[in-house]
Amino acid sequence: MSNAGTWLIDLDGVVWLSGEEIKGSAAALDRLRNAGESLLFVTNNSAPTVEQLLQRLAGVGITATRNEVLTAAQAAASLIEPHGTAVCLADGGVREALEERSITVTTDPDADAVIVGWTQALSYDTIATAATAVRGGARFIGTNPDATHPTPRGLMPGTGAIIAAVEVASGRSAEYAGKPNQPMAKMVLERAAKISMVVGDQVVTDGAFAQLLGVPFTLVLSGVDRVAGPFTASADRLEIVVDRWLEAR
Repeated sequence: MSNAGTWLIDLDGVVWLSGEEIKGSAAALDRLRNAGESLLFVTNNSAPTVEQLLQRLAGVGITATRNEVLTAAQAAASLIEPHGTAVCLADGGVREALEERSITVTTDPDADAVIVGWTQALSYDTIATAATAVRGGARFIGTNPDATHPTPRGLMPGTGAIIAAVEVASGRSAEYAGKPNQPMAKMVLERAAKISMVVGDQVVTDGAFAQLLGVPFTLVLSGVDRVAGPFTASADRLEIVVDRWLEAR
């Protein structure tokens, strides 16, 4: 269709909770594709590799390609020149993104940059290594500011909580790459000529990202934010967002 566009879909709290499908998500995305819309999964979760995300999508019945997945890890890596060096306080997704840009992961405090993303491999030593490099002048990049992430057990500490430890220890503030920041927006615009809708579970990240892009936003109440603000379009879950949009066409 000539008027078809791309939907930017968050994953955690929108499509799934800890890998468990939120009711109706896969079927709703099938209906969007059948209506001629394209999908781009845009996540601030920097821990999984792209292949791991594709496998998780397949596990809930959603087929996607590598070109349909964008992560905060990729956005963060894009801020470092190829063949540079980085201290990496983050999991596999960031390490994969750095490798794709031929950036060497190091513990050398003279590194070009420090990237902090979500990880459970957090210790006094890893915080100290990152903070030392930041104090020494390394560019300090946070994948995303999310303080929490949603799970079936409730909200758990997010990347922002880890970054805060390095900020306090180094005395410097991080710059952010993921939603709602420009590095992620740049990557989205390289893949999507027209954006129909942003769907996310947080106003401060997903909603602000839609505002930065100048496109419509709908908040789903299945993740972090459980109450919509007075000026925010909302629905209980992704399935309802899609059904309403298709009915209104």
